[in-house]
Amino acid sequence: MQNLIDFLNDDLQFPLDPLLKMAIGHFQFEAIHPFRDGNGRTGRIFNIHYLTQKGVLDYPILFMSRYIVESKEDYYAGLSGITQRGNWKDWLLYMLKTVEVTANLTYDKINDIIAAKDAILDAIEKGGGFSRPELILNAIFTQPFTRVKHLTGRGFYAENTARKYLDRLCDMGILEKRMISGNAYYLNLELYRILSE
Repeated sequence: MQNLIDFLNDDLQFPLDPLLKMAIGHFQFEAIHPFRDGNGRTGRIFNIHYLTQKGVLDYPILFMSRYIVESKEDYYAGLSGITQRGNWKDWLLYMLKTVEVTANLTYDKINDIIAAKDAILDAIEKGGGFSRPELILNAIFTQPFTRVKHLTGRGFYAENTARKYLDRLCDMGILEKRMISGNAYYLNLELYRILSE
């Protein structure tokens, strides 16, 4: 474990590109992780954390789990290739491909969210009757579900105004109101669709 920590953190003694160190560190973590269950999730979290810590990413938004799960056979073949034959080349190429595919998917998703946000702002402004529309727009794009308290707790709007605006966005087909345990939640349909893809 100390060898892994030193390898990942000592860039003077081990001067490698952070993407390569992430791939090597991921393998090493998986090889020494003592538990049968949870290795994959923890190892995938390791990837994103390491790239963020090294400044390759500003925010931890590159979730490689989807690609790894979808190409599970290649993932395990790469791990066993190192263990059985010392085949680092295929493993490193696989992990770099994982980063590339995930980066492209994330880039497209971010652009889709920005486009949806712009279109909804346009609809809100054309619909009229919303004071400070950028505040409600930011609130409904912070996460897929919004509640009245998300708008009142930050002092954006009074409770009745917040409820009226959210209900109006439901009437416009932008949000969908769902009652859960007696509480109203407002689902941003377009954001939810984009994040679910």
